[in-house]
Amino acid sequence: MISVVIPAYNEEERIENSVLELYSYLDNNFNDFEIIVVTNGCRDRTPEIVKNLIDERPNIYHLNFKNEIGKGGAIIEGFKVARGDIVGFLDADGATHIKSVDTLLNFLINNGIDGVIASRWLPDAKRIGYDSKLRVIASRSFNILVKILFQLNFKDTQCGAKFFKKHVIKKVLPELGLTDWAFDVDLLYRMKKYGFKIVEVPVIWEHKDGSKFDLKRMSVRMLFSIIGLRIKTLPYLSWFGKSKYAGWLYQQLKKL
Repeated sequence: MISVVIPAYNEEERIENSVLELYSYLDNNFNDFEIIVVTNGCRDRTPEIVKNLIDERPNIYHLNFKNEIGKGGAIIEGFKVARGDIVGFLDADGATHIKSVDTLLNFLINNGIDGVIASRWLPDAKRIGYDSKLRVIASRSFNILVKILFQLNFKDTQCGAKFFKKHVIKKVLPELGLTDWAFDVDLLYRMKKYGFKIVEVPVIWEHKDGSKFDLKRMSVRMLFSIIGLRIKTLPYLSWFGKSKYAGWLYQQLKKL
């Protein structure tokens, strides 16, 4: 069984097409699957649209959180209820081409590994559409910092398409705590700690209009998120990472 979690925040313009495209692909290629859409803090019609999709398709499930819990929080909640032997997530904007979703799943199924993550930056990857030079620079700088702090040898930790065997998710799920932009790094770092074999696969990725990503504001948050994660995961600083002072400091830094 394949379980795909889609975190969604104010995605009324895109959620229906993204879900239906994924549904059509899974329905044509797998006997048993589920799509779990997790809406959180939405101030538009996203939850209503998802409910309408469920009425006609029993394989789609909906978790709705009135308060915003972040992309990572939404994925974690989806992971908690996922029943599949393979569990993964896709961004709601549908930026990762459905052909690449097929590539990712088949690579995971046929190669005796524990997980696959999509990459926009491997040599064979294809990026379609406008992506500003400033955003590219920010992305590559973030990746370099992640490599320095966590020794994660991936070209792209942030691409929103990742799939894993269920035993991997069950192992790391109790340890996942960050729900913001450091979620992907946290997830991959925990998997590395346990020695799981995660492979990066080049994908077709298309820039989608309507992104909720504010580069100037989120770059600062991403920076302090991964620094905070590094503090939490260093044994000799773990006491600080678990203290109320770390939480307070992190909130102050995010306001900068």
